Amino acid sequence: MPRVKPERKAARRAEIIEAARVCFARNGFRMTTLQDVFAESGLSAGCVYNYFQSKNELMLAVADARHKAEARIMTEGLEASNPVAGLVAVAEAFVAEYLSVGEQSRRIALETWAESLRNPAILRAMHQGLHGPRKQIVQLIERGKTMGWFPADINPDMAARTMIALLHGFILQRLWDPKLNARAILAMFKTLLPSLLGVSAN
Repeated sequence: MPRVKPERKAARRAEIIEAARVCFARNGFRMTTLQDVFAESGLSAGCVYNYFQSKNELMLAVADARHKAEARIMTEGLEASNPVAGLVAVAEAFVAEYLSVGEQSRRIALETWAESLRNPAILRAMHQGLHGPRKQIVQLIERGKTMGWFPADINPDMAARTMIALLHGFILQRLWDPKLNARAILAMFKTLLPSLLGVSAN
């Protein structure tokens, strides 16, 4: 039997993860079965089991894909010379990823948060996925303090956590009210950011 090329294996794995994302967004982690994933992907059970042995493994893979997307978002602001502009760039990329497109990503985020309360493995993945972006935001804020952009007494970790809480909260707001305008959300975030960072509005 010929060996499957690595790129083909990676493509098939991504195909299965995408099918799982569709199922999880539609029915939730709890209600989705592996049979649903088989049907959505059009693949046999044996093929899927070659990549994932359980629904839990699929949930972790979907959560990991989401965290990698958030890590990519962070690159939008890390190299900005102006720390405030860097944080705004992070917010703009977040809005583009989670609030300006279809609701699948928002539903997956909510499902991941909910499942983390019941599933220790998902909770560990959540902590790991959140640590990187929060650390990078902290670094941006610390750089801003060094450059004199932000007050010396600002707590970078608390500021980063508050910024993340705002952005995550917008995901919930958009799920509850699909008509909520993503541009208006971003405009309000930009209005609030100077106060969050202790920067004078004048």
